[in-house]
Amino acid sequence: MALPEPLRSFWYAFERLNLATRRTRWGLVATDVRFPQIYDANKACVLETVPDLTLDEIRAELHPAIDQAGIAFEHIEVMDLADRCPALDELEATASRDRPEARAPDAVMVYRGDGLPRHAAGVAVRELVEPDEAFWRVYRESRDEFGAPMGEEVVDQLVRRDRDVVAPNGLRFFVATIGGSVAGFTTLISLAGAGYVDNVVTLPEHRRRGVASATVADAVGASMARGDRAVFLLATEGSDAQRLYERLGFALRYRADGFTLPRTPGPDRSPFL
Repeated sequence: MALPEPLRSFWYAFERLNLATRRTRWGLVATDVRFPQIYDANKACVLETVPDLTLDEIRAELHPAIDQAGIAFEHIEVMDLADRCPALDELEATASRDRPEARAPDAVMVYRGDGLPRHAAGVAVRELVEPDEAFWRVYRESRDEFGAPMGEEVVDQLVRRDRDVVAPNGLRFFVATIGGSVAGFTTLISLAGAGYVDNVVTLPEHRRRGVASATVADAVGASMARGDRAVFLLATEGSDAQRLYERLGFALRYRADGFTLPRTPGPDRSPFL
């Protein structure tokens, strides 16, 4: 079956934030020449169940779009790994052969809790309605907290995309402070009846003090208060983050994965992986 509503509609709406999107029978292709090293902005996204879908069919739609946009990699996301098809089999085989160390399927987790935890002592959370330059500096510095270190140009594009494209379309920031200093934050964007919790960050000097639990709880509460029919997030499958979210009331419902391969060799054109 296809990814259920409202998650599927959320992804269609979210991808329309890119400069160019085109629907296909299996999902969509998105490109954005403003962010040529960001795979989230330049990709094929499989959102529908198409049992006969082949990798050649995906590439027939994807390659002309990324070639026109000057993108040096191909990135293909499958938003529900339970939807088996020849394309997914080939992508998994290629990833296992060529970059097994880079594969880390995401757990798609949906909030199923019946009560949000109280904040830990000393942790205060507020929604930052108009982030100032000081916050954006913290936000930028935090980007290397996700996975492997990234180059300056890649970080610049990631932050510029969030600041100039996603934030004006409803990205919300829930910021925790301890003793008056920023300790961490979580973002939320609500589209098509679903709230997506993302960018869960605790600054290193404030870890293990309940910061992530507090900011995620407030983001979930805000999504529910807005009337979203589902609140969800992505976590690396089997990670400490997944276990934290389970304690907060999220449950694994689906598994997703992204597959990135170079089109044009050269270190200067490497995407954010």
